[in-house]
Amino acid sequence: MRTFRIGDRVKFLDQQGGGVVTKIISPSLVNVEVNGFDIPTLTKEIVLDYTDDKAGKMFTSPENKANIFDTDDNAENYIEPLPQESDYKQERLNVSRFSDKTQRGVYLAFVPCGDDWLLSSEYYVYLVNNTDYTLLYSLFLKDGEKECFAGEDYGSVETFSRLLIATVEDKDLNRWSDGVIQLLFHKDESKSVLAPSNYAIKLRTSKFYKEGCFENTGMFAEKALMVTIAATEGADIAAEYEKTQAQRLMEAKKLQDMKSDNTVVSVKPAKPQSFFDKHMVNRHEAEVDLHIEELTDTTAGMTNSDMLNIQMNYFNKCLDKALELNLDKIVFIHGVGQGVLKHNIEKELSAREYLHYFPASMQKYGVGATEVIIGKNRK
Repeated sequence: MRTFRIGDRVKFLDQQGGGVVTKIISPSLVNVEVNGFDIPTLTKEIVLDYTDDKAGKMFTSPENKANIFDTDDNAENYIEPLPQESDYKQERLNVSRFSDKTQRGVYLAFVPCGDDWLLSSEYYVYLVNNTDYTLLYSLFLKDGEKECFAGEDYGSVETFSRLLIATVEDKDLNRWSDGVIQLLFHKDESKSVLAPSNYAIKLRTSKFYKEGCFENTGMFAEKALMVTIAATEGADIAAEYEKTQAQRLMEAKKLQDMKSDNTVVSVKPAKPQSFFDKHMVNRHEAEVDLHIEELTDTTAGMTNSDMLNIQMNYFNKCLDKALELNLDKIVFIHGVGQGVLKHNIEKELSAREYLHYFPASMQKYGVGATEVIIGKNRK
């Protein structure tokens, strides 16, 4: 299925004429503006009108030009978009306004459509290219029902630019929790040609309900939830990528040399990693997300009772480990829902001695988390 974007100029397949895409209603339905009127149209009934002759010609229409800002942030360099382009959301990044912690790299940004992030039911999804390379990308999201990756979008993003690639309702955020994006860094002149690279996308949907996860980055007027795809401390992400590739090649060569050598190499076995290590915030505290999508790859065929059993078993396993390690505190993120999981957690905690529990920080976790303090005078 062809993916259309706001601002695409399209033609109708079954009749003469065409218009401009003004809204993405669903993957199969868009609004097309014709003579000042928005007409709901199936995507299978339209095609792109024509293509550009630049590096991204295979992906976008020429009418989809960016709202350009000079990287020196001189307001006089702003080019007012044409009326039919006004809703298209590819813009030059305002480099001088980046926060100090913003690294060079590639990001997915989720920006609330409304004024209040907590009440927002829709989010703009941007692909942010904070590098001096033109970026060609292909995005795939995991389809849990079919257990495969489905192509979501593809295109190009200019240097130091952001591109609106989707508008997502909160009920569809789970689709964005697991995916892969293929990137190709391009320059007109380069000392070496970089191979395409794949980056995994992992996103916890619970972050959309935590205020601390939305931050001012300088890339947007609003606070945004940023997901790092590829980033580097240095100025050149491609150089960092080359360095990583060189290290991999050296490791592969060493392994090959060891296989070709008849000598026996003794390798000290690595210490097995505990399941609990990923939950440790520091030496004395831990944080455990009990949302079912964090505990299992798929819930296909599971009843509510099955999912509750998995969550409670993992809760008890983590609580026992926290007691064994003599931690001071552990936070369980259980969400809101109908309160069944929270009720069962509180029932289990009340049955144990030397444990004190209460709602965790609303500012940090929202209303769906319980903080457990472990008493030091327990046996």
